[in-house]
Amino acid sequence: MTPARYPSTHHRRGLHSPVKARALVAMSALLIGLAACRGADSTAAATAAPATTRQPCRTGTPACYARFDVMPGRFVRTYQSASLATGDSTVTQAVIVVHGVERNANEYFAAMADAAALAGRLPTTLVVAPQFITADDAPAADEPVWSSSGWRAGDLSSSSAALPRISSYAVIDTMLVRLADRSRFPRLTRIVVAGHSGGAQLVHRYAAASRTAGSLTGVAVRFVAANPSTWLYLGPERASGDTFRVPASAASCADYDDWHYGVQNRNTYAIAVSTTQLQQQLVSRDVVVMLGTADTLTADLDVSCGADLQGPRRWHRGQTLMAFMNARYAGHRHRLVTVPNVGHSYRSMFTATDGVQALFP
Repeated sequence: MTPARYPSTHHRRGLHSPVKARALVAMSALLIGLAACRGADSTAAATAAPATTRQPCRTGTPACYARFDVMPGRFVRTYQSASLATGDSTVTQAVIVVHGVERNANEYFAAMADAAALAGRLPTTLVVAPQFITADDAPAADEPVWSSSGWRAGDLSSSSAALPRISSYAVIDTMLVRLADRSRFPRLTRIVVAGHSGGAQLVHRYAAASRTAGSLTGVAVRFVAANPSTWLYLGPERASGDTFRVPASAASCADYDDWHYGVQNRNTYAIAVSTTQLQQQLVSRDVVVMLGTADTLTADLDVSCGADLQGPRRWHRGQTLMAFMNARYAGHRHRLVTVPNVGHSYRSMFTATDGVQALFP
């Protein structure tokens, strides 16, 4: 599996080189989907969620495409295995799967649907894959647009596109609220927010910053972060031999502890909670740190000074993050799942036996 291509540093915001073929596919899916498929999600709550014998949609094609209303008159592109607007009384679990920096939501959607099928859970699972588009994705006038790295950090959408601006994390919040609506999904008891690579960067930070994720009645939320380039550290210490301390190079790497490497200088979404609350939320939440044992190459790895202070490779950085949580935060709920002999491949991670078990407990 060819790794996703993306800028090597967190700080090069907006410099992502578009993959033209993907942009054309995305635009085609949009046009066809708007004309022939589900169209825009309705904001009105379903009066009664239907009991269906549906065949779940599971391909990254226009047949599974729908736009999701994140606020009145503003929409995010998604792929859905069942309708978020209509609801479904047979759904017991939902998986929100976040793409990497290639923004190939259709391919992530298909891979997650395959994982649900391997678990024997596809008929009762709603898989939804949002696409956080940039200006390179031919946005419609009613679609928010993010920078190529801003959506991972939860930044607000661009002021030059659809207004009002909205954080990518607030998009996930809105999806959680919709899924927890008992008039639509009366049997749903679990939501998994999952991502790989750039998407996993979003998932780990979102797990810390979201207040919505902890406020859903009768719905458990799990976060699965697979092979991200970097993690969120809840304190300024980094690994030094067998211990953790403020790095000697901190003065020459002034932003190593800034959001989204650390908790300082947080953005609009993340600053809405105090540092203490943010720390408590990440410590208390059900987080799966999923690492491929062969994800040890440097291609497209974030090698900024802030990232390098977390370790040399994705595999090492994930293990070091777990050691940090173990050393500093007793009782945390991060759990390490390793996937043998898998490198930087979202499909291989999600559909491996260990991946399926983490996603569909």
